[in-house]
Amino acid sequence: MSLIVSSSLLLTSSVGLQPVAARPVVQSTQLETKYDAASDRTTVTLPPLQISGERDEYYSLQMGASFDYSGRTVRTPEFARFEIRSVVKGRKLNPDLYVVLIIDGETIHLSSNRWAVKNPVPGRRMIGEQIVMRMPYQTLLKLAKAKQAAIRMGGTSFDLSDTHRKGLRALAEKAKP
Repeated sequence: MSLIVSSSLLLTSSVGLQPVAARPVVQSTQLETKYDAASDRTTVTLPPLQISGERDEYYSLQMGASFDYSGRTVRTPEFARFEIRSVVKGRKLNPDLYVVLIIDGETIHLSSNRWAVKNPVPGRRMIGEQIVMRMPYQTLLKLAKAKQAAIRMGGTSFDLSDTHRKGLRALAEKAKP
């Protein structure tokens, strides 16, 4: 199972590494469902939603989420993929960045993979970062149902709006057979 999840994360994480300026972000909670006949896998994606514009050391922050299952029949996943895309003012990332979710006052840390994205805004001296977390489905449900939720990155917290939680609720509901 972990091999399938790992290869799925690698396959889907290679999508969307284009510069932020080339990737229009529409605040739509419309889910995308794609079936890949070659791998016999279906992926359900909540496209990136803008969380914040310029704030503290960040130029922008987006979140997205997805899950996949084998075949075409919906199956509740054990894990979802929760992704954060940030653009940092300047040319350095914080090597000690600690990302946590705050869900109705509870702090939740998820393991993550992260990597830098060079030149996310062409012509500007900035660097981007893509952070992918393996989120248990139960945590996705908790996040989707939350009255208040935020992402804390280092010393900066970003509240998730009703639109963000609506998109996550739609994704969590889609995972029910």
